[in-house]
Amino acid sequence: MAQIEEVFPHRIAKGSSLYTSLRELGVESPVIFEIVNSARPIFDLGSLRPGTEFNIRKVQDQSGEIEGIRFRFSPTEVLDLSKNQIGEWVATKPEIPVEFKVITYHGKVATSLWESAIDAQMDPNLTAELAEIFAWQVDFSREVRVSDRWRLSVEQKWVQGRPVGWGRIVAAEYVNAGESYKAVLFRENDKDIGYFAPDGSSLKRMFLKSPIKFGRISSRFKRKRFHPILKVNRPHLGVDYAAPHGTPVRAVGDGTVTYAARRGGGGNTVILRHNSVYKTAYKHLSRYGRGVRQGGKVKQGQIIGYVGSTGLSTGPHLHFEFYKSGRFVDPLGQTFPSADPVPEEKLAQFKSQLPKTMASLPKWEDLNISMRQPASDQDEEKRGL
Repeated sequence: MAQIEEVFPHRIAKGSSLYTSLRELGVESPVIFEIVNSARPIFDLGSLRPGTEFNIRKVQDQSGEIEGIRFRFSPTEVLDLSKNQIGEWVATKPEIPVEFKVITYHGKVATSLWESAIDAQMDPNLTAELAEIFAWQVDFSREVRVSDRWRLSVEQKWVQGRPVGWGRIVAAEYVNAGESYKAVLFRENDKDIGYFAPDGSSLKRMFLKSPIKFGRISSRFKRKRFHPILKVNRPHLGVDYAAPHGTPVRAVGDGTVTYAARRGGGGNTVILRHNSVYKTAYKHLSRYGRGVRQGGKVKQGQIIGYVGSTGLSTGPHLHFEFYKSGRFVDPLGQTFPSADPVPEEKLAQFKSQLPKTMASLPKWEDLNISMRQPASDQDEEKRGL
């Protein structure tokens, strides 16, 4: 049953402060100091931002003395201050009851995923989350095709009878160029374990620790290093592996070849795009692997080239670069998402949740109806699973 929304008639104006706001409402200075001091163990009221809403409770007598004040930081977070039986101010952060309902969205691509999500009146944050879930299966910046379709079910948070935000996507499916990818959220004891394919396999892909099976690191990632040929200090935004001429170089992950040609001081270079987040580069190669060409696909562990000394190089080695969201990062310092499947001992529990989770998705045959609809009543229970 919907609750009556609590009213917060006051807010801290831009350029103002809590002290000024309360003084304008007739609260005496000593009382304001008592309120601030009592809240300090939980929250520093001196750091309140303009726009913060609050209400004041007063004694129901002629004195009109203030007996309580509540601040609302978000629909699910409030700070309550009130006087106890001996007249001291006490601060608490009460838990706001949150109801979860499962809402579904679906769409068909005419130009892009983002446009189809806008047509479905879906929150852009959910679009970004959907793209992240399937980031290893589809590069949404390059591989989306007209007539791709998607559907998802997601938890919507409700407080006091109104929607206030989102929980997690419960299940999703994306059909790209006729190939279907599915994701389901696995929970155990109300804890999110992660997203998996219906067979329990991980949607994520791990990277090999090294692009060379046998080789030693001769130079690490450094923001400043003395270049042995140019004789100047310059960044070394990668890792060098010293290895004999002709040593096979492996792709550290599945990807698309975006470059396979000579590239300035890097000599013979191969650049791979693994998904919309990660790219890797392999430089100073003596030659390229069989079939490695721009636009082609490669598999993790596939030989994409051989160690050489082309470009600005003093001897045979591989210069390996790693990019995350377009920026150089140290490949030796990266911690990647787990690509482990559902643990064997939990697979039965995962499978038991699967029918209900998948049933929360809207039906493909209903694509001609409204793009947004509540899930069935049985799916509107708390936490959505």
